Amino acid sequence: METLLLLTYLSLCWIIFKIFKIPVNKWSLTTVVLGGVIMLGTLLAGMAYFHPATDNARSYFITTQIVANVRGKVTSVPVKPNEPLHEGDILFTINPTPYEGKVKDIQAQLDFARKRLKQSRQLVKAAGGSKFDVDRYEKEVASLEGQLQTAMFDLESCTVRAPGNGFVTHVRVRPGQMAVPFPIAPMMTFVNTDSTAFIAGFSQQPMQNIKAGNKAEIVFPGIPGRIFQGHVERVLGVLAEGELSPDRAMVSMSRQLPEGEIPVIIKIDDDLSNYFIPLGSNAEVAVYSKRWHHVIIIRKMLMRMLSWRNYLKFH
Repeated sequence: METLLLLTYLSLCWIIFKIFKIPVNKWSLTTVVLGGVIMLGTLLAGMAYFHPATDNARSYFITTQIVANVRGKVTSVPVKPNEPLHEGDILFTINPTPYEGKVKDIQAQLDFARKRLKQSRQLVKAAGGSKFDVDRYEKEVASLEGQLQTAMFDLESCTVRAPGNGFVTHVRVRPGQMAVPFPIAPMMTFVNTDSTAFIAGFSQQPMQNIKAGNKAEIVFPGIPGRIFQGHVERVLGVLAEGELSPDRAMVSMSRQLPEGEIPVIIKIDDDLSNYFIPLGSNAEVAVYSKRWHHVIIIRKMLMRMLSWRNYLKFH
């Protein structure tokens, strides 16, 4: 941005020199240099403090590690990579035969225990039975009902379903593989699209001018010539770098953002449904405060210059 401002200033000076035919000497050049230092220095300092911008912006998302609840051989994998899924859609299935047999076995025992319980109660009413037998069969029925509930859960777990709306980006499960309930060996990684957040990292100096509700503009390198409108949803008030804990540490963004930068969550108001923006894409963001509003136009011009520059920026 500083380069764009400097080039714009030099272009204006060149035009003025040509139009008014100002002689080029040590006095005119000194005036141009001093004027540029003072004007550009004031503008840059004011914009950086009251209307900060950053190129450390990115969309973040939460993933869910899909781990089987039961052990068994995978029989089918109907899910396709990167296809949208809804909560409850089938990801893969496990051979249910041993769990169906377990359910039938417990169900048969439960039916017999309920029958014996009913007979014991009838004998007690007829004064020909023991109250102890009634208590014993009541306990057995309750125990078998609990076992049946667990067995039914295991049987239902043979069909692994999507935990929410999202997609599976890498499908490496194939029929015939063995699924095991081992947390550190997930079968799939599910990307939750309902939990995405767009976060920009700003230095700590302008933090007093970044508040929830402030308007923002976003430029994506992959969508040149387009400015998206948004606003500050909230500013994260706690950093993991300052945590003192005897146990597990908080989530740290030191790997994603330079040290000391404050994460600011940006809510994009424009509709992005017509654009392909992979989750994790970076962007450049400017936030506009209500102070020094007369220089907002310069920041907006620079953001648009950056957007058009993306037509020519290749790596």
